[in-house]
Amino acid sequence: MSPSANSIAAGKKSPRIYSREAVLFGCIVLLVLFVLFTAAVSRMYHKKIHVMADSWFDQGEASFQAGDIKSALNDYRNALVYSPGNTKFQFHLAQALAAAGRGDEGRSYLLNLLSESPGSGDVNLALARIAAPKRLTSEVLRYYHGAIYGEWENDPIAMRWQVRRELAEYLLDGGLQQQAVPEIIALANSTPADNVEQRRAVGNFLVRAKLWTRALEVFRSLVSANDSDDDALLGAAISAFNLEQYNLAWDYFDRLPEKDHTSPGMTEMYRTAQQIKEVNPFVSGLSREAKTPKATSALSIATARIQECANQEGQSLAVTPPQTPLQKAFAGSEKTEVGGSWQNMAKHPESIDGLMAHVFEMENAAANVCGEPEGADRALWLLGRSRGVTAQ
Repeated sequence: MSPSANSIAAGKKSPRIYSREAVLFGCIVLLVLFVLFTAAVSRMYHKKIHVMADSWFDQGEASFQAGDIKSALNDYRNALVYSPGNTKFQFHLAQALAAAGRGDEGRSYLLNLLSESPGSGDVNLALARIAAPKRLTSEVLRYYHGAIYGEWENDPIAMRWQVRRELAEYLLDGGLQQQAVPEIIALANSTPADNVEQRRAVGNFLVRAKLWTRALEVFRSLVSANDSDDDALLGAAISAFNLEQYNLAWDYFDRLPEKDHTSPGMTEMYRTAQQIKEVNPFVSGLSREAKTPKATSALSIATARIQECANQEGQSLAVTPPQTPLQKAFAGSEKTEVGGSWQNMAKHPESIDGLMAHVFEMENAAANVCGEPEGADRALWLLGRSRGVTAQ
C-alpha cells in the first residue's frame, strides 16, 4: 500500500459499537419515561374529570337549594356522567327525583344504594319519605326504623330523635294512634331534660296521643322552670282537664293570656273549668262559710235538672216507693232536704259530703236518661265524675 493510502486509512474513525446491556438499559429508561408521562396525563385527565363532576354536583346543589328542581336533576345527571359510580351523587339525584314527584325513579336509585349500605340512616330516611305520601305504612315503619337504628355520620343521637319525631307525626296524622304511642314514649324517653324545645314538642305529641298523665308531667316541669311559658301552661291545663283535675286545670288556665282562653278548642274547656270552680265546694282553702252557699246552690241546680228531665220523660217524682232511677235519685235528695241538716251546714260541715253525693246522684241519673247536661249542670256532673261518682 502506498504511503498516501495508509495515511487516508489512518485518518478514518472506527464505527462505535454499543453493547447489548446499553441498548437494554436505554429501552428501559425510555419505557419508564413513557409510563411516567402516561401516568401524569392520566392523573391530569382524572383530575379534570373529578373537577368537572364536582362542579356539576355543586351546581346541582345550588339549584336544589334554590328550588329549581328541574335544573338540579340535569346537573346531578351531568355529575354522574363524569362519576357514574359516585354514591353521593346518586343519593342526591334520588332526592331531587322525589322532590320532583318522581318518587318511583328515586326509589330505584335508593334501593340500589341500600343494597350496598343497608345500615345507612340517610338512605332509609329517604325511602321512608317516599313511601309516606302513599300511606304505605308497613314500608314507612320499616324504613323509619332502619333510619332510627341506622348509621349517621354527624350527630347520630340528634338525627335519630328527629327521625322518630317525624315517624310519630306521620302516625298521628294518619290516625294510627295505637302505633304512635310506643314511638312517642320512646321519643319522650330519649329527650334530654335540658332541651326545652324538644320537651315541649314531646308534650304536644303526648297530648295528641291522649297520654294525659305523661303530658302533664312534661308540661308541669316546663312550667316549674319557666312560669311564663304560655305553651307549657296551655299544655298543662289541657292535660289536667282531661285527667279530671279541674282545679289544677283552672289554675293553669287562669295564668294564661286572654287570647289563649278564646283560641280554637279552648273556649269551651276554659268555660267548663271556670264553672266547675264556681260550683265546687271542695276547693282547697275554702272556709265553712264559703262552702255552704256552693253546696246549697248545687242542690238547687241538680234538683231543677232532674225535675226537667222527669217532665221530659213524663215521669212523676212524687211516687212512693220510687221506682225509676230518676225517682230514686230525687227521693234521696228529698230526704236530705227534709232532714234539714243541709240548712245548718255552717255548723255541720261534714254534711256537705252527703249533700253533694245526692247532687251527683241526681245529675248522673238525669244524664243517664236525658243525655249529657250543659252549663252548671255539666260542671256538677263532671265534678262528680272526677270524684269517682258515675252514672249507673
